[in-house]
Amino acid sequence: MKLAAKLMLVFFAIVVLLAGVAGYFAVWQGFARLERQHVVRAEEIARQLRLQLQASGTSRVPDMFVRVLQQNGHQWEQLRVRWVWLDDNVAEPYRPLVPVDRLVRVWDGSIETITVRDPSGVRHLLTYCPIRLESGRLGGLELAESLQPLDDQAQTTLIAGLASIGAMSIAGVLVCWLVGVRWVGRPLEQLIAKTHRVGQGDFSAPLDLKSHDELGQLAVALNEMCSQLDDQQQQIRVETSERLAAMEQLRHADRLKTVGRLAAGIAHELGTPLNVVSGRAGLIAGGKLSEQEIQQSAQTIKAEAERITRIIRQLLDFARRRSPQRTRIDLRDVARQTTQLLEPLASKRGVHLVVEDNGHPVMAWADFAQIQQVVTNLVMNAIQAMDHGGNVCVRMGTQVTAEDSGKVPTTCVFLSVEDQGAGIAPEDQEHIFEPFFTTKQVGEGTGLGLSIAEGIVREHGGWMEVHSRVGEGSRFTMMLPEQTG
Repeated sequence: MKLAAKLMLVFFAIVVLLAGVAGYFAVWQGFARLERQHVVRAEEIARQLRLQLQASGTSRVPDMFVRVLQQNGHQWEQLRVRWVWLDDNVAEPYRPLVPVDRLVRVWDGSIETITVRDPSGVRHLLTYCPIRLESGRLGGLELAESLQPLDDQAQTTLIAGLASIGAMSIAGVLVCWLVGVRWVGRPLEQLIAKTHRVGQGDFSAPLDLKSHDELGQLAVALNEMCSQLDDQQQQIRVETSERLAAMEQLRHADRLKTVGRLAAGIAHELGTPLNVVSGRAGLIAGGKLSEQEIQQSAQTIKAEAERITRIIRQLLDFARRRSPQRTRIDLRDVARQTTQLLEPLASKRGVHLVVEDNGHPVMAWADFAQIQQVVTNLVMNAIQAMDHGGNVCVRMGTQVTAEDSGKVPTTCVFLSVEDQGAGIAPEDQEHIFEPFFTTKQVGEGTGLGLSIAEGIVREHGGWMEVHSRVGEGSRFTMMLPEQTG
């Protein structure tokens, strides 16, 4: 409706402008025609008067003028013509209605036309035709005609124009309503509603305007676009689902690979409690223990069995595939469980795992198993980076930071893993999180561990940072949004 109203307003303005210009030119042409008639009449009377003067002399000019008017009076019934003297200090009845000093052109022998108003406000058209007598005195003809009929005609034209404009306004309002509501307004409202639904992801309910104009063509194009977008969205859903499934399989495979690496260390760790259980059971079976010693041996067997169960459960929990479920987690618990799981592997390589805990909770909204997989990959890489043993330090805390200088700093929790290995070359650091990129020896890594870890952290709204110097070690830091409350 607004578009149609604007179009009609422009059309109405053009019509008003054209009507005004046409009326103005009509009045102007009427005035110009009347002025030309004055000049023609003045020249005709002057010509006849000159002929009379040449035939009779110049002593009785007014009488000759009256005679000429009597001969031609029937031709100029609406025109008042009289003889006037065009020099200074002329008395009535031969003094012109206009002061002589305003009649500049008559002194050059030219006809001059002037418009004046009488005391009542009526306009008059005055034309002066100069005639110089043989005596040298300058006189002439004064033609006076009221412009009241022309003004009345102009007023009539104005009223008629206003009436026409009013009629066109009423017709324009009706046309605007008809065109705006039925032909433009309603189709545009349907198109706007359709675009809003498309913006919200609803590509259903094709639009049918039942018209063959440009709006109808736009509706057809919009329907075709929605159909294509719906097909593409379905394809994206399928591809996304397949990608997520492949990513989950890859992450599970990475966990199983870690389990395989832990197997040897865990088997060694299980050897000690199993030997204790076997020895205590043998003593009980020998029948030489007192009742109190039998009870103590049974308690020892129970404690070692619980230790074995805990080790196996940790390994199974890490390897088990489960659906992601985000909750409030404490990164201190993640660090403790991960280091306990990796402690046997670290001990075999002469690496000591250190968890620095300041005693304050470090809370994040995340999936515990996925974050544990990230920390496991980081600690595993740190262990493998130290061929000659050393310390791997796991720290956590809270700080205000941003991923880069162009973003607003926010409060984040962090967990860093720092080793004392050989470090990473500067040219390799920018590729360290790329899939299949590795600096390890052949057979020691797939190049997916850090890539998977970085992907998990990104899904949680965080990012990874790496700081390393060749010969001094590396520090990998996981940044996550803080979970308060």
